[in-house]
Amino acid sequence: MRLSKKGIYALRVLPHLADAYGKEPVSAATLARREGISVKYLEQVLTTLRKAGFLVSEKGKEGGYAFRIAPQKVTLGDVIRAVDGPLAPIPCASRTAPHHDPECPYPFETCWLRLLMLRVRDNIAAVLDQETVAQMASDARRAVRKA
Repeated sequence: MRLSKKGIYALRVLPHLADAYGKEPVSAATLARREGISVKYLEQVLTTLRKAGFLVSEKGKEGGYAFRIAPQKVTLGDVIRAVDGPLAPIPCASRTAPHHDPECPYPFETCWLRLLMLRVRDNIAAVLDQETVAQMASDARRAVRKA
């Protein structure tokens, strides 16, 4: 699994939105400024998260983005899958959308490489599916205080 720039940016801005949960929406410009990200690119990331059902957006002067559901109910695995797709390091090891490469000489069900990568994928998922955005926000606040 390799996180895209879009996935990294999603993980960087979600703690800000988690901290604002239940308060006023946060503008894309504010989030971009806090993280040193292009507003235009960040809008694409936020749109993806909105379409996935994690965020709502409000237009206008007081508009911005906010969590649609509680940040403690959204896992990092949910976010990464929404932004970057399956967690599997290779397509045939995906639990949600397995794809057998026609050039692969090994039978799909018994391929040693696929079976190894399934274990890798399952270990990645075990961590990311337990960690919530709320926990990540708490960790981020703690890290900032230590810096």
